[in-house]
Amino acid sequence: MNTSTHSILDIRFASTKAVAFILKPAPQAELLDAVRKRLGPTPGIYSAETALLDLSAFSTEQLAELAIDLTAFAQLFRQAGVHWVELRGISPVLEDQAEALGIRFESGDGLAQADAPQPVNHDEQAEPMVSRVDHTETSPDVSENETNNPLSPIGEPRKTLVIEQSVRSGQKFYAQGADLVVMGQVSAGAEVIADGNVHVYGMLRGRALAGAAGDRDARIISTCFEPELVAVAGYYLTFEGGFHEDNRSKPTLVYLDQSQEQASLKLKALNIR
Repeated sequence: MNTSTHSILDIRFASTKAVAFILKPAPQAELLDAVRKRLGPTPGIYSAETALLDLSAFSTEQLAELAIDLTAFAQLFRQAGVHWVELRGISPVLEDQAEALGIRFESGDGLAQADAPQPVNHDEQAEPMVSRVDHTETSPDVSENETNNPLSPIGEPRKTLVIEQSVRSGQKFYAQGADLVVMGQVSAGAEVIADGNVHVYGMLRGRALAGAAGDRDARIISTCFEPELVAVAGYYLTFEGGFHEDNRSKPTLVYLDQSQEQASLKLKALNIR
């Protein structure tokens, strides 16, 4: 039987969501340390995610002066289980390094403002800013209830993705541009992520990440708190040392305390009974 290849194969250009690590000029050792802290433990917040490294703020002279070598970043991402697929910059030196590593290079010159990753950290330190960039209209992870904008416009309510079942180990749900509500348990090994708030009306034993697109005001609420990891806007907490008695298996709020110079995650017991 002679079957036309064209009739059974369709090729289209596709792009994927990516977590953008946007670096400001600083010595390489400081940059690597800042990225390592944001990646967190292994497996961490961004494990199995697709990553974009943006060095558009670096001139060719700064790259040489600061001794920027992409091999070290590639090794760091690989150790954290992050899939680094794209580099952005304005220097031909970066393009050559990206080619040697097999990383796609995109020039930072003339990028549309709407397409450029938006900063989520307003500190003037050499800490990388992490944001989620969506170059697609649809994705296997994205529900029809989700919106394409990371943050809802002022005056419009943020949409909500509701999961009316427990989330089993190995499952992952991401509410892009929306809050996420789970009406059941999040098992150990499961992951729930939202650009907005995360509500778990059941036992939270897996990982919960709110403010994934950089919303520092996002919250995590669980009626039975026993997670492996929680994170808000890239700041995370793990619980290898156990839980405080005020929070173990109890209703708990997780929020980012920005009252100090160095922001940090806090837990607050909730009296909802």
